[in-house]
This record gives sequence, structure tokens and C-alpha cells, in this order.
Amino acid sequence: MNRSPAIVIKLDSLTGLDIARILRSYKVPVIGIADDPAHFSCKTNACMEIHYTNTSDGNLLRTLMSLAPKWKSRCVLVPCSDESVRVISDNRAELGEFYNFVIPDGVLLDLYMNKVNFYKYAQQNGFPIPATFYPVNKSDLKEISDRNLFPYIIKPVKRTENWLRRFNKKVVEVTDSEHLSRVFDMCSAAGEDVIVQEWIDGRDSDLYSCIFYYDKDCNRAVTFTSRKLRQWHIENGDACLAEECRNDEVLNITMDLLSRVRFKGIGSVEFKLDSATGGYFIIEPNIGRPVSRISLVEAAGVPIIYTMYCDASGLPLPSNRGQRYTGVKWIALYLDLRSAWAYFSEGKLTLRDWLKSLSGLKSCADFSMRDPLPFMAILYIGFFVLLKKIWYALAGSSGG
Repeated sequence: MNRSPAIVIKLDSLTGLDIARILRSYKVPVIGIADDPAHFSCKTNACMEIHYTNTSDGNLLRTLMSLAPKWKSRCVLVPCSDESVRVISDNRAELGEFYNFVIPDGVLLDLYMNKVNFYKYAQQNGFPIPATFYPVNKSDLKEISDRNLFPYIIKPVKRTENWLRRFNKKVVEVTDSEHLSRVFDMCSAAGEDVIVQEWIDGRDSDLYSCIFYYDKDCNRAVTFTSRKLRQWHIENGDACLAEECRNDEVLNITMDLLSRVRFKGIGSVEFKLDSATGGYFIIEPNIGRPVSRISLVEAAGVPIIYTMYCDASGLPLPSNRGQRYTGVKWIALYLDLRSAWAYFSEGKLTLRDWLKSLSGLKSCADFSMRDPLPFMAILYIGFFVLLKKIWYALAGSSGG
């Protein structure tokens, strides 16, 4: 059967690399669109061609429109970043003439992707979230400090590349009023709107998620529960080791959340188990795009990406979409090595424990024997980063 190509947008990410490899395994022709030609993911052999443009603005639209006449059939768009989801949504009428895609409507995207809108919606509808504040002015920080729920975390209303470049992490933890004020000033100076949220105590392994796909008629097609085992950065980062697990409470809260709206497309909701109360709190939703550990779902025998592709293409959905709870694990090896080293340095992990944690591993985001160049590129880049750190350390010690 000749399959229409899939266009993986934001290929230059672990998620984009994973999606390209997954689709290729189903014999779907894959085209990549990336920002950075030097990114390790762009060394993949999973794509028959790769195009480079800014995937966060109108350049993406122009690139897609220029590619449209090249294909006899309608390609399927698979965005792998929030920014590319927004570009497709904002131009869905124009793109819909040439491409197939399944993403939530603009109202739902604004509800779920804007954290202020989502947390206020969750509060109003009785969904469990941490104590959350929406400071606009410096004077708003007094109420937050007076509540004395430190440590707090500060996160952007909309995560952007500028935020990640500035802080090198998804959220910033603040430990006292002075620290809160200082970080808020930095964000204000950069024009970043932020949310301040109570820190929920717990380990990396207390972070659970429900990954889901709802078809274009808003019917539940796939749900899948899992948990992180480690993340990078530790405590506040992306999963680098995760495992499939059964968690009916997380599943039921997620399904209740989605049942209140006519949702379609792919997404996930992340929860944290409060070690003090034993309750689950919603940390954040991610919708319209796959999450970084999406190949864990596929490794567990649940074809979520191919389901999305078939639904967008008008093909019959695969029949084997139920979660089997076989306990498989997924890893992003390079990031997990960094995470494990950080834990080792703090005396919280031994080599034996790390090796034991890899039992049941079935999927790797970065390393692949069939597609080795991306991981080789990671090692190459990491080697020179290490040399650079050693050079500066030696230069600093000699200068002192």
C-alpha cells in the first residue's frame, strides 16, 4: 500500500527524531522540517528529505505552502513543538486545502496551552492543581510571600525558546521572598508573563502522565499511563527514563478533564503524587503534539502515532490500541547519563542502582543501531563541550 508522506515539524528535537523513526517503521515516507541543520536529529536516516526554516513563525507556513505542489497525495502534518502547533492552528484554513492534520480547535488550544487559562479553568471546575498565583505587578508578590508555601516554582505562561535559553530549564525554583522577587524582575524585564506555583514534594518517580489520542470525531482512540523514573534536569525537567504503569486515578482524572470539551488530537497530562498527602496534582497539560517519551507507548505495543497518521489520512485505525501493562521502559540515554551523574554526585544513586533501573528497557530515544548517526553526533558534541569545560576550569585555576 502506498502511504502518503508525513511531515515531521521540529525534527531537531528528541521528539521529532522519535516520531520520524516510528513512522518509518510503519513504512510511512517521512519528510523533516527543522530549524537547526547542525542538530544531531538531522543526521537521521529516517527522513527521505529535510528542509530548514524557522518552525515557530510565518516561515513555516511559507515552507509548507511551497512544498504542497510537490506531492500527489495530501501529506500528514505532525508538529512536535508548541510553536509549530500554533502556526498550524492559526493557518488551518489555508493549510487544510493541501494537508491533513488533527489538532484541537483554536479555543481549546488557547485553553490548554495558555497556562493561566488552564489553571483557572481547573480551579473553577474542581480539578486538583497546586496552589497557583498569577502575578502581574511586583506588588502581587506580597500575597505569595505571605502565604509562605516556599519553595515555589516559577514557570512561563507560554514556554518559549527565549525562556529556555535564559534559564536552561522548564521552571525555576525559588526558596524565599528575595529570590522570588529577583526572578520575577528578570522575567518582567524580558517581557515574560509568569505563574507562581506551590512546589509539590516528591521524587522524580512520583511524576505520572496519561498520554492520549482522540480521533477527529472526538472519540477516545488511545490512552496510556506511565511514570518518570528519572528526568533531566533533576526535579524539574524532561523525562529521561520512564516506564509503563497502571494508574487508574490518573487515567480517570484525565478522561474527566477531556470529557468536558470536544477534544481531538494527541496530548498528555502530567501529574505529581504528593508524598505528604498521597493526592495527585495536575502539573501541566501538553496538547497538539507528542511528548518526548512517545516511543514508550509504541514500545509497549500501542500504536499511537500510527493511529494518528491513519486517522488524519482517512485510513482504518489499527485494532490493537489497548494498553497491556507489560511494564516496558524507555530511555533518552545521553540525558539519563547526565541525570544519573547528578544523582551520583549527590550520593542518591549508585552504579548498581543505575544498572538495575535499566531492566525492562525496550526503547531508546537517541540511540538506534538502525539509525546510528544521531547518537554519534551527540557523543561528538558532548566530547567537545567537555573539553571546553576542562579548558575553562584549567584556565581559571591557572589565572587564580
